[in-house]
Amino acid sequence: MKIIKLIISFLALMICGFMISYADMKFNNEYGKLLETFNDTQASFKFYNIKANGEINYNVSKDDMVDICIDIINDLGVEESNIKWDEKWNNNQKQIFAQIRHDEENISIIGIKKNNGESYIMVDILENKLYKDIVDIYTIIRNSLNKHADNVYINTCICGEYTKKLQNDKYDDILQKILYNMSAKEIDRVEEDNFISITAYSNILKENNLGYLGDKINLNIGMRYSENDDKTLIYIATPIIKLDY
Repeated sequence: MKIIKLIISFLALMICGFMISYADMKFNNEYGKLLETFNDTQASFKFYNIKANGEINYNVSKDDMVDICIDIINDLGVEESNIKWDEKWNNNQKQIFAQIRHDEENISIIGIKKNNGESYIMVDILENKLYKDIVDIYTIIRNSLNKHADNVYINTCICGEYTKKLQNDKYDDILQKILYNMSAKEIDRVEEDNFISITAYSNILKENNLGYLGDKINLNIGMRYSENDDKTLIYIATPIIKLDY
């Protein structure tokens, strides 16, 4: 009987490991295609941004919230000596804030307690130096938040720039190429002077679907000309751009 239980446990672990490996491989393929698509735009990399949040559905204490923040920081491989802490933990407001700045990276982690059964942990990463590590960072954040929170949502955006103002037909050429490379269907478009934003659904991206105007979306592309800098900026995000642009 013990042998049967051991075999069942072993098989369960194998299946679990296979599912995790498959999920990671699938995710890497999706984001690999996103990076490849960004490269094809021939824009110069400017920054990437990851915004993540998760719900904590138990009565978390201040010490619990600090421990969660430290665990995320450790998972990211950041030295605790580089952290600037702030807190507001009283009857009116309960919040823990950790800020990390080093090299070209800016990380903020915020824990907010609304009530005894509703708290949130939010992570915001802005990287101005390298973008090819975005898959690794995303995976770390996803796995780290899943240890402590439910309903984890992550938005990822890559921003690039062209050192000139592009013609209108060039805008559309770039956007159509992105949609083609990502096997995406355009759902909605907003156009103004020197600005365009497209929301779309990609058959490649499966992790972050949102409902929008009765459709599903998981890809957002924005292009904007900045007169002050005389540059055209391009944003490619999944599922949506959560930056002021």
